[in-house]
Amino acid sequence: MRETQTHTAVREGYARVAKEKTSCCGPAGRSVEIDTAKQIGYSDAEIDTAKQIGYSDADLAGPAATGNLGLGCGNPTAIANLQPGEVVVDLGSGAGFDALLAAEKLGSDGRFIGVDMTPEMLARARTNAVNAGYARTVEFREGLIEALPVASESADVIISNCVINLSPDKAKVFREAFRVLKPGGRLAVSDILLTQPLPPEVAQNVAALIACVAGAETEDDYVGHIRDAGFVDIELERRPAGEMFDLDTNDPVISAAIAEFGIERAREVAGTVFSYTIQATKP
Repeated sequence: MRETQTHTAVREGYARVAKEKTSCCGPAGRSVEIDTAKQIGYSDAEIDTAKQIGYSDADLAGPAATGNLGLGCGNPTAIANLQPGEVVVDLGSGAGFDALLAAEKLGSDGRFIGVDMTPEMLARARTNAVNAGYARTVEFREGLIEALPVASESADVIISNCVINLSPDKAKVFREAFRVLKPGGRLAVSDILLTQPLPPEVAQNVAALIACVAGAETEDDYVGHIRDAGFVDIELERRPAGEMFDLDTNDPVISAAIAEFGIERAREVAGTVFSYTIQATKP
């Protein structure tokens, strides 16, 4: 699959995040390097937000947290019921936070494959894996999630954390996930979905796309892609996600989006945004 303008915009935006160690999806996390969240500079609000989307104190203070750039909207490793020895593929693995959390559960016989299209993220993830002692069981591959560089029927679990909403072809993403999974394999995804379609000025805004909003679809459309790909036993949980987006932030991505379509419209849109956890199975 050829890279689209959307891919280019997302890759450039996330390259900036990787270099500057800043979050573009709200205050859910921060890169961490020592052993307690408050010692390393997490505020109470940031810790609370990270916990709300499914991370524990141990997740935020352990060695895996060096990969936490605050880009997620959930914790797919917590819902995937990962077992020792399984093969897991992460769609949009970023700096490797979920990869390293998964590696702890998969053990020495397991394998984790992260796929990301941003070289800067891949470089950070590979360094984090080596430093955390998981170089043998965790690898990161450059590629598009619409054309996964992974063999068919080779994975037990597919996870993704607030990435599929950025894809210009979500239906193809889920078809690829279905292809890569073994029969009986599991899909465990955290993502941003909407209760109603975005206003055109937001949907077309590049800054809003990088802020994990403009690419989001309604629940019906998104789940329809999963079902059409062949998945069964689809289960959903959701919670309001508007609090993830600090509209008073100085973050240049969110500030640019607000400048484009106004603070009132931003508040209106935030009320339609929900964070979902979605599970499904390949028959």
